[in-house]
Amino acid sequence: MSNQKKEQPKYTEVWGDTVVLKELLLACLIGIVVTMTFFLVGQNVFHNIEGLDKGMADGYALLMGLIGCLFSGVVNARLFKPKRSFDGRLQGDSIEAILEQAGMTVEEEIKALATVDAEIIAELEDLEMYSLLALVPEDSPNYKAEYKEKAQQQINGQEGE
Repeated sequence: MSNQKKEQPKYTEVWGDTVVLKELLLACLIGIVVTMTFFLVGQNVFHNIEGLDKGMADGYALLMGLIGCLFSGVVNARLFKPKRSFDGRLQGDSIEAILEQAGMTVEEEIKALATVDAEIIAELEDLEMYSLLALVPEDSPNYKAEYKEKAQQQINGQEGE
């Protein structure tokens, strides 16, 4: 039985993010317990200080609860590492399919790339999104012949993987 495959976690979509439901529930439980513990300890400590106004004691207890909330966030971040990774390269999908998923046509993207600010073009270059930059029309000030060459190199490089 030691050769059994490790069971893959079941992912659930919550507020537009994909999570492991078990880890989400555990993180919530840790957050509630730690936050409330800090708050209740703070309430006990500050209400037992002579001469401290009740309203101030409640405020300090709330501050302790907020510190507990931050502390639980750190604990949860260490316990539950992110499971996603970003790979900016195209993986099998064509640029047309990606644009379609984004709700744009290739023609709309070409028009947008022709007039977009140089800062956006520089950012796309930094991300090495040459398949997208290859769509820049030749009569545009954003056009560089190297985009098509680099896009082809990326495609050829992926085929070898």
